Amino acid sequence: MRKLFAIIQREYLTRVKTKGFVIGTLLMPVFIVFITIAPAAFMAMKSEEPRHIALVDLTKQVYDPLSETLDERTKTGERIYQLHLVAARSDRFEEVKNNLKADINQKKIDAYLIIHQDVFETNNVEYHSTNVSNFRENSEIERAISRVVTKLRLERSGFVPDEVNHLVQSVKLNTFKIGPGGKEQKDVGLSFAITYIMVFVLYLALILYGAMTMRSIVEDKNNRVIEVIISAVKPFHLMAGKILGIGAVGLTQFFIWAAVAGFLSLYSSNLVASFLPSAGDVPLPSVSLSQLIFFVLFFILGFFFYSTLYAGIGALVNSDQEAQQLQWPVISFLIVAFLLVFYTMSNPDSNLSILFSVLPMFSPILMFMRISVHTPPTAQVAAAVIILILSVWAMIWFVARIFRIGILMYGKRPNLPEVVKWVKHG
Repeated sequence: MRKLFAIIQREYLTRVKTKGFVIGTLLMPVFIVFITIAPAAFMAMKSEEPRHIALVDLTKQVYDPLSETLDERTKTGERIYQLHLVAARSDRFEEVKNNLKADINQKKIDAYLIIHQDVFETNNVEYHSTNVSNFRENSEIERAISRVVTKLRLERSGFVPDEVNHLVQSVKLNTFKIGPGGKEQKDVGLSFAITYIMVFVLYLALILYGAMTMRSIVEDKNNRVIEVIISAVKPFHLMAGKILGIGAVGLTQFFIWAAVAGFLSLYSSNLVASFLPSAGDVPLPSVSLSQLIFFVLFFILGFFFYSTLYAGIGALVNSDQEAQQLQWPVISFLIVAFLLVFYTMSNPDSNLSILFSVLPMFSPILMFMRISVHTPPTAQVAAAVIILILSVWAMIWFVARIFRIGILMYGKRPNLPEVVKWVKHG
């Protein structure tokens, strides 16, 4: 047992003391916060540069109401969208367009709009500019013109626009998530983002730490260190030591990340409000203690399941190139599980979701997803955990027999019949 702990200590300390571990551990929470807040922050940023837009209004009805509608201003009170009416006759239309193109090239204006006479029937207007990739600007102009054209249509038909707008006003769906014990929390969809990030981290961690176990064995084989180690410890203890040592590295990072997630969950409203004052009224989801516990539990069980497979691959191959080729069947299980995340999230109680969430190769990701979205019956969670534990035990028995012989094999990679013989006689 002392030798086993020595291997665990070696695998753990050689990785925890590296700069990569420290940097990765510190940067991951920063990265998660960044990808959560940054998109909303960037979307909320508005250009303070006025936009000079020439407007060719062939209907002679849109310019005035559009100027009133596009009334967004900078902090200094200057209009952002400054419309300049351009007179145009049908017989000189192309000449006017050429003049406007020249004005754009000479930077006298930023863009020009053409509103044709048949806009009330076709719903089409033209926007010409050197940059048409500002989707926020395009959307604002499109919505403003739509409101003006719709209002003019209603007036033409004899309706009162304000009354019609009130009658056709959309219904807003307020969503409330019911948690354990009947506690309700308003949820505008942000819990999806939190759950998706946690599942994505779990997916990456299983691949990363499993592959780390495989590379550790391949490196020891290539350096012939494995022969020295095997002379002092049993092959099973070596495999167990590497798996437990690298698993402890992952748990160390997860406990640090869990502490950060707990802190952010407690003070998320204040943090978001400091970055995005406009989001102060948005109810932010929190990460519950049970969610963190299941996150760690399924990481541990999933790690043992997949790292055992990776350890067997490391024992079979002689180089990183061979390892990369042979690990794809293992990675495929994780990819399929990740692809099923969206279906499981939308249909957590479907027969397909239940089936896949209890299968050991998928349950670390899919059962955690179901627990986070809509807590399944206790019997299903217990079944997934028990089946995963039994599968881990079976994989350790199976891979240990391969590991016992393959760890000292060099040269040609064994074929499937040879591996079967190792299992029989290991």
